[in-house]
Amino acid sequence: MEANNDYDFSLSMASLLRVGTSQAHEAAEHSQGGVRLVKGELDKEEYVYFLMMMWHVYTELERGLEKHASYPTLQPTYNPALLSRTPSLSQDISYLLGVPEAAWQTHPSHSSLMTSPPKCFTEYTTRLRELSESADPTCLLAHAYVRYLGDMSGGQFIGRRIAKAYDLDMDQGDGEWYRDGMNAGIGDDTTLKAAVLEEANMAFKMNASIFDLLSGDRQVQEPQQPAVPAKQAKGLYDPILGGLLPVALTVGLALVVYIGTGGASGGRIFRGAESWLRN
Repeated sequence: MEANNDYDFSLSMASLLRVGTSQAHEAAEHSQGGVRLVKGELDKEEYVYFLMMMWHVYTELERGLEKHASYPTLQPTYNPALLSRTPSLSQDISYLLGVPEAAWQTHPSHSSLMTSPPKCFTEYTTRLRELSESADPTCLLAHAYVRYLGDMSGGQFIGRRIAKAYDLDMDQGDGEWYRDGMNAGIGDDTTLKAAVLEEANMAFKMNASIFDLLSGDRQVQEPQQPAVPAKQAKGLYDPILGGLLPVALTVGLALVVYIGTGGASGGRIFRGAESWLRN
């Protein structure tokens, strides 16, 4: 792939991604679904539907990163102990549906998603599988950047808005090591820089399309009576409740900020949504 002369490819990979995806940031900030999320207008069924799609996205991404953990362009940023989101998402979904974690994939809500998956969701997961199976998986770095960096940076614009809307305590993480890892992995190779930048913009658009599904027009199937009573299900996850639902989801940045999921800050309280959770 030839480098696009519109960009300064002497920049580091991290700086180039920041500059080269700025238009995607600007455009996606106005997504209807993102606005509803920021305002705290999603109901629980919509939220679960979204988390299920994200679970599949992260499953494909993290499977590919694990497969290519030693690949030169990916190895410097590979840190599943810190970054992995698939297990926490599964816990979130299980808690919200009030079913054991082993059972949510057979829940009617998930069955409905997989029977009639949205086109943008299918395209997203298919693209991640394609990259995972390719001889050069470097462009997985673009999707990892889009999905992970907000976990450490705090989600910038929408992360702050989400924290305010849902009364969250939110620390600003440090993603400098990740940026350094991207720069080290790609180095000065302008061809790789161009490929990763193009893929990152594609990833932003795919994420924006997922957020467009949160417009409020979709009819979500009501969950059946949970196999585990709600109070019992809550008890299963009380120690990590803070990591279950404080999910600050960026739209324009397409950076998902799972506040406390799977980490030491998992005890923080999602105060503004307690009544919502119990409905």
